[in-house]
Amino acid sequence: MTALEKAIADIVALHVVEAEKRILERLSVASDKTLTFSEACEYLQMSDYTLRKLCKGKRIPHRTVGAEGSRSPRYLFSSVSLDRWKRDEEAKNYQTGGDSL
Repeated sequence: MTALEKAIADIVALHVVEAEKRILERLSVASDKTLTFSEACEYLQMSDYTLRKLCKGKRIPHRTVGAEGSRSPRYLFSSVSLDRWKRDEEAKNYQTGGDSL
């Protein structure tokens, strides 16, 4: 390798490392947002009925705001928790039970 090729390789390596750092910084910043019930329906692409049923059954991560025992509680959701829940639910679809067709 000539001196010129070595200098070019060093410059490219430096730029790759810098770009990698910028990418990792952007990924490490968790953009957690608090979503309302209707925003969560949109975010998850599901109906009000289905999301409310999951909340009442405590099958989806959420926070309840309002008086204890309220007939119409206000549900709030964390986008990071919903993403984790979606990944877990998708993983359940691909678990094998040992049965083959």
